[in-house]
Amino acid sequence: MRHQLPLAGKLFETRSHERRPLAVGDRIVLDETGKAIDAVLPRSSQLHRRAAAEGEEQAQVLAANITHVLAVASVASPPFQSELVDGILAAAQRERIPATLVLSKVDLDAELTAHWTMVYAHSGARVLATCTVPGKSTEATLNELGQLLHQNRSVVVGLSGAGKSSLLNAIVPGVTLRTGDLNHIRQGRHTTTHTELIPLPGGGHVLDTPGIRNFHLFCVGSQELQFLFPEIAMKLPECEFRSCLHDGEEHCAVKAAVARGEIGPTRYRSYCTMLAEALAAERPSQKGGKNPPRGGGRRRPRR
Repeated sequence: MRHQLPLAGKLFETRSHERRPLAVGDRIVLDETGKAIDAVLPRSSQLHRRAAAEGEEQAQVLAANITHVLAVASVASPPFQSELVDGILAAAQRERIPATLVLSKVDLDAELTAHWTMVYAHSGARVLATCTVPGKSTEATLNELGQLLHQNRSVVVGLSGAGKSSLLNAIVPGVTLRTGDLNHIRQGRHTTTHTELIPLPGGGHVLDTPGIRNFHLFCVGSQELQFLFPEIAMKLPECEFRSCLHDGEEHCAVKAAVARGEIGPTRYRSYCTMLAEALAAERPSQKGGKNPPRGGGRRRPRR
């Protein structure tokens, strides 16, 4: 049974960087009447991104109190969006939430499936190649994904049209989520219009989210960022500078690894894009003040 409850006014009075005081997955306390939300309990985890809002930078919490993140991306139709996927995986890494990259519609292009599987082999995320088309379905990976769902409180995130709802319909008996087709410019239509917490028969919960087209990290420092890309972080001890940001320094082990094909060029490009955003946020603001420090400092050679 579902109930729509108002939020106590005091929840809006506390200053916070979050766009809204409540997120799907939150645990709450009702007031004495039982007809309004009086408090939000501390979260064990959350997946959030930078909100697309004017003015002060804010965080949009997509899901709270989760134990697993599913980043769903089609290998083709719609095309794989590496920067979107990398943002989701980096946000999960920052919160230390286990993540799985689900490659969907793998029947459309075996070569791309192999390519993206290789690119993310060292990303710290599990990679599952899936297909739900009758007669072509990947039973082994769908079963593995089903076990993950039943063992966790998972949030499903990805581009519209990537096949999130189709996956859930195929894996969980009794779940009938709306699915949609691509429009004439090969973009997905929003068939899921709001985030919904779905209890699964046999255990586990799924937070199914509307399709997203970008995922910008919220308030991440330039020095912190590389540790959200495990294959980049593991190369830092080999760099000449202990605070190397891998954006032009000499004797950078990361750039050498990219050149050798050990780190995917798309992963490195995503890192560089996010690094530029982090460095821009660390510069003094145009109003004369300074943004909160997010890391940085002088680069010193290793001794």
